Amino acid sequence: MTHTTKLLLSKLCAIIDENKYLLIEGGIATGKTYLAKEVAVTCSDARYNNQGKLPPGKAKYDIQSEIVSIHPSYSYDDFICGISMQTETDGLSFEYKDKIFLSMVRKANDSWAKKESKKYFLILDDINRGFISGILGDVLALIEPHGNENYYVNTRDGIRILLTPNIYIIATKNIMIESLEPTNYAFARRFYSFTIESNYKYMDDAATAMTTATTDISPNALYNRVKRVVNDNLSYRFRVAESEKNRYILGHGMFQEKDILSRIKYQIIPLLMQYVKEGILEKSVMSDIKILKKIVVSKYSKDYSFCESNLIELKVRGVDKSKFESETVTHKPLINLVSRIKEQGLLADTDIEDAVLFNSNVLLRTGIRGATKVNGYLYVKKADSGLYLLGNRNLYKSADIIKINGIDYSIAGEMQPKEYNRWSEDILKDDYVNEKNSTSPNTVLFLILKNYYQRFIKNCELYLDEWPTDDNIALLRMFAQEEWNNFVAKNRTIIPASGVADDNAAANKEVREAIESLQLLWANRGELISFGGQDIKVEGAYKVSTNTKYKEYIDTMTKLNIHQMIMQGPPGTSKTFSTRGMLKYIGKGLENDDSLTNEELNALQIVNYDDVNQMTEWNKTNPGKQPTIAWDIVQFHPSYGYEDFVRGIEVSTLKNTSGTGSYISYDTVNKILGKMASVASKSENNNTKFFLIIDEINRANLATVFGELIYGLEYRKEGVATPYTVDKSNKISLPDNLYLIGTMNTADKSIGGIDYAIRRRFLFFSLLPDDIAIKEFNLEKLTIQSEIDAQKEINEKALKLFNKVSRLFDSVNLNSEYFKEDVQIGHTYFLVNSEEQLYLRFKYQILPILREYHKDGMFQFEDSESTGDSWSGLLNCISGKININNDENTVKQIFDDIIAEAVS
Repeated sequence: MTHTTKLLLSKLCAIIDENKYLLIEGGIATGKTYLAKEVAVTCSDARYNNQGKLPPGKAKYDIQSEIVSIHPSYSYDDFICGISMQTETDGLSFEYKDKIFLSMVRKANDSWAKKESKKYFLILDDINRGFISGILGDVLALIEPHGNENYYVNTRDGIRILLTPNIYIIATKNIMIESLEPTNYAFARRFYSFTIESNYKYMDDAATAMTTATTDISPNALYNRVKRVVNDNLSYRFRVAESEKNRYILGHGMFQEKDILSRIKYQIIPLLMQYVKEGILEKSVMSDIKILKKIVVSKYSKDYSFCESNLIELKVRGVDKSKFESETVTHKPLINLVSRIKEQGLLADTDIEDAVLFNSNVLLRTGIRGATKVNGYLYVKKADSGLYLLGNRNLYKSADIIKINGIDYSIAGEMQPKEYNRWSEDILKDDYVNEKNSTSPNTVLFLILKNYYQRFIKNCELYLDEWPTDDNIALLRMFAQEEWNNFVAKNRTIIPASGVADDNAAANKEVREAIESLQLLWANRGELISFGGQDIKVEGAYKVSTNTKYKEYIDTMTKLNIHQMIMQGPPGTSKTFSTRGMLKYIGKGLENDDSLTNEELNALQIVNYDDVNQMTEWNKTNPGKQPTIAWDIVQFHPSYGYEDFVRGIEVSTLKNTSGTGSYISYDTVNKILGKMASVASKSENNNTKFFLIIDEINRANLATVFGELIYGLEYRKEGVATPYTVDKSNKISLPDNLYLIGTMNTADKSIGGIDYAIRRRFLFFSLLPDDIAIKEFNLEKLTIQSEIDAQKEINEKALKLFNKVSRLFDSVNLNSEYFKEDVQIGHTYFLVNSEEQLYLRFKYQILPILREYHKDGMFQFEDSESTGDSWSGLLNCISGKININNDENTVKQIFDDIIAEAVS
């Protein structure tokens, strides 16, 4: 917690200590809920003693807190008191029950009467999501200080209520959410209102408001850049009042340091695009968004999290100069040098593997497997270390290992500290091969560093090809080159006085001392080194990982600890198909390039939530084992609600004991999300990832469907109170091994959007039309050349049709209110096995959807008077000038003309 945050927290604690009732307002990700919870915890401090000082011997107040996530269907009966339905074997029973508010009030009253040093905090989260007037009802009159007088009210059910001085209420309000009711001034005047404005000092006390170079990807710099982008491009009506401008600034909480570029790519850019679509930002902002996109989609990046950095696991850690200096025996300097390079993080793990660990330039040895020679390098698999022998001595040290992709690797031994390989210019050559079974360590150390510096310098050069204005990387590259040249020059001068062992050992020590003097090697990322009178920040330049999109999805959710994502895109972009593809990939194990088959995936769908051993078909055939994944699917629609998704009452008809009649049974039960949360929470399922696919997630009102679990999406493992009691508990929590994957059709404007507070809790991955998918469709499944050639010909025709249709979505033809990436129909419409199938798709799927687009005002072209070309014919089919149902020959001719055209 920063000093700035601590000061704010102290201020808020003092406010509520004096006023009892606090409203914290702010925009997206400004820390409202976090601060409300911290205020409750911090008010245990003896300083905050307006309710009465602590008795002697007691250092802190006891705190009891409850958080309530307000949502559209939340009511007085859920919050204060009311009729509660209890399910019994023969039906329903009804009784009045204290709900969260009244239950806490009774406990607080009792505690106050006993003169206990307790404080009771009630946090009402996102009050403008619900009808707060109706939720509070007649108890609103209690929520204000009444001096020393006891002030009572009677609820509508005749219950007499008193708010004793040990009761505190904190409400939060997201000013980006449109309130369901007009401002309730009776509510507002009872609360001390405090607005939190976005400020990066809450994340870093050293934060500045300066706008830095585009190449600066520090969280502070990216926060300032995005803030400027919003401020400079707000539509006029949002620029009039300063308070209105601040409303749309993205909160500092969205710019956490961990994996910041993934946040930019999958949260912040989608949110800025939504601002544009809703008219909050002018379209002039697209040039700024394009720059942000370049930062996160470039081939080289300064963000370590964008490279392969989790492949190598060290056994030896914390190597510094003193450790390197003190551990001089045999292969220990090699272990320490490799560990330092890995821990420093200036090279990606893939670079370390390629340049150092498995490079014949560093070391090459030959082993024998049966009658076959096998190569060994600085490291070999521990399981294979016995293949490499010098006489009866093992050339690799099986006790000194690192893990690569979970596999143990052993380091080369037979390093002779009292031998010394004299300098040879050959070792500077790129094609030099250091083939030695027993050797002095000086050459191997030199070659490790040679490849370390050369790979780092090359990465800097490739990065500068994309970002030529990055002066820091340019200077760092120059520094690295100069330091390496000096190190080479120093090694040329290290010559043992004689060939005796002690002189060789002294020369090896001199090499290690030269290594200890290398500034770049021993500097940590973020530290400064001086070069040419300037300070340079030590940072890496990395090749961005080209993982499969599925690995990127799950890695991003894991790194950011955001376990809910939405695959969004126009129709026909494989959104639902991709959810299955992702599950197939994860289900096979993340270290594999292979995926599950459809049959294997289907066997992992949950069929029984009540019995872990019968949970999936896989469990039935693998008793006592845990699957890698388990999953289920649900489709949202406009009438879908909380009682369908989280918890509700299930009505069923049962036979009586004699079997002669039936009766209606009522049970409060978990629905699909509640069921999955329950089964995923079981200890025997800790190692299984549970996925709930929510198809067409934006077709339902998410605030209503998720209810109080909107809070639970962010605060995993915390119990959230629900209106229904299941298994004697009214609380539900979402475990960390539960993932939600939604799909969203961005072209469907007939359905509601996702509000900004909910958006912040999801990652957004865009799936766009892909011409490569058309070009390569079905080819990998075929083995006979004639069939491959025939499919290629079909794919080429489909690609011509795709390209022709794509022209409709160019800016000259598309209404300015729409964006091509939201509405262009996708590649799946064009994946076919024959020309006949392609024509049927054209006539009965592609043209009808384009016709609907035209009716909705999406296109801005006029009817074409020409009839002699395929483009004009296509426009006339879409506009209705050509009747696609009656003019069969005309439509077929237009289709034939399109697929016969030469590729432009």
